Amino acid sequence: MSRPFLDLGDGLEVRRLDPADVEELQRVIDENRERLRMWMWWADGSTIDTTRDFVQAAIDGDKLDPLAIVADDALVGVIGADASPITGNHEIGYWISSSHEGRGIVRRACAALISHLFEVVRCHRIVITAGTENVRSRAIPERLGFTHEGTLREAGRSPLGYHDIEVYGLLEHEWRP
Repeated sequence: MSRPFLDLGDGLEVRRLDPADVEELQRVIDENRERLRMWMWWADGSTIDTTRDFVQAAIDGDKLDPLAIVADDALVGVIGADASPITGNHEIGYWISSSHEGRGIVRRACAALISHLFEVVRCHRIVITAGTENVRSRAIPERLGFTHEGTLREAGRSPLGYHDIEVYGLLEHEWRP
């Protein structure tokens, strides 16, 4: 299993992915593909090779995207923070297996990653976007104190067509872990 990164307590961790994690990650993607495909543009085209390349690119670039969400030593989802090369601000994305939905795991992983970005990376602003109809995903930034900044009309695309995207932002001085 991958390298420890953020300990969330209660058997939950956010870990850096290693090449050895690719098969398990792909298995979780395959098991959740139908529900991911509406919101994650990459879900339909995800293969063992594309997943391996994504993980390797993160390792090679020392990126915080993707990171594994781990519950009791099992990979159950992914979180990541992608930096803007111009501003140094970050956008966080996440998904979790349906078997672990509704337990507050993503909220806890996001909170830990947000603290890391503000306190260690010295990021000034974090953005989270979610499809307007993706109620569970939108609840995360709302519960973490992000400000709803607007709607990007038909900015998201899935195999089912275009959909609106909600944008949430959080500034460093607004964060209260």
